[in-house]
Amino acid sequence: MTNTRKRLTAIACLFTALLGACTGKGPIRDVERTITDHYGADLHIVSMRPLRPSAPLARWNGVYGIYLQDRIDTEQFMVRLGPDEGLATLTGRIDAARQEKDRHVARQKAALAQLQALGLQGDAFSLQATSIYGSARWRVAVFADMDALRQDSAMLDDAAWRALGRIAHAGLAPEPTISLLPATQRAEYRAVLDKSYHGRIEFIGGEPATVLQSLEDGADAWWMVDAAALPAPHIVTERQPSLREACYTAIATLRADNHFKARHGIYVQPRMNVLQTYRIADRLRDAGLRQGHTAYAVLDRVDGRTVLRGIVAEDAPHGPDAYAIDAVYAYEFAFATGKLQLRRLPAG
Repeated sequence: MTNTRKRLTAIACLFTALLGACTGKGPIRDVERTITDHYGADLHIVSMRPLRPSAPLARWNGVYGIYLQDRIDTEQFMVRLGPDEGLATLTGRIDAARQEKDRHVARQKAALAQLQALGLQGDAFSLQATSIYGSARWRVAVFADMDALRQDSAMLDDAAWRALGRIAHAGLAPEPTISLLPATQRAEYRAVLDKSYHGRIEFIGGEPATVLQSLEDGADAWWMVDAAALPAPHIVTERQPSLREACYTAIATLRADNHFKARHGIYVQPRMNVLQTYRIADRLRDAGLRQGHTAYAVLDRVDGRTVLRGIVAEDAPHGPDAYAIDAVYAYEFAFATGKLQLRRLPAG
């Protein structure tokens, strides 16, 4: 047998073993025996499964993840095993991953202590780590009552809003990204909420979420909380100075007159979940907007009503400038009534 054939046979055997491990048959005993012999009852195998190429990087293609729970602190962590690695490398990888898990948990507890000193409490959790792109990130997630908007009630109480305001202005590094998630998802995040920080591995909705995945995945967020909420710089280009001035003057007015800014020093901006759930794009079309994009929006309180106030730029008909805007509109959507008011802004 040639070296190439031997290598291919070894790889095939390893993946057969791993596949068997994932289904709980045969070769799982080899993995269990190796872990038990070396660690005794300190570690528990939670799961073994192939990593999807998109979870989150393509270089994970063909790699299996062994998910373990450290019974000493109940934290979970993952060890990756590739096609050219056998059981002989497993314990070294476990030791390294376990040590990194311990360092990660220590970082989370230190970060959480900073937030708690600023008043964070209740259904919230924190995650501070390095993103898949190498940048330092700090994500703070708070669970809020999204249905309260339909009754013109507050998603959070004043103490929670004040705490978020202090966090946004505390000069923390890295600057926290604060998300509001629906309270209906508490059950999926129960293990995280019980300790108030995101561990190295958490099983959310039955699927393992790594630190890297969680940092870049904002799919559950409905609102973002920010101290500045600056608009994008090119909603209207410099080639249309009158429309550009109308657009950014209107945004400046929204920011200056905002209820949450005046009361708590923060802005609350919608994520795609909000725009889709309340059919904002459809309502704008129903109100007469030909075609456009929601350029800027903030949550506000106006005359006792909870509203979404925003600016939308209407695309120009087909022409030589692909970025041309035909008009700029201000809109106000009342959550309790479902009514949207649209007003064209004068240009020049």
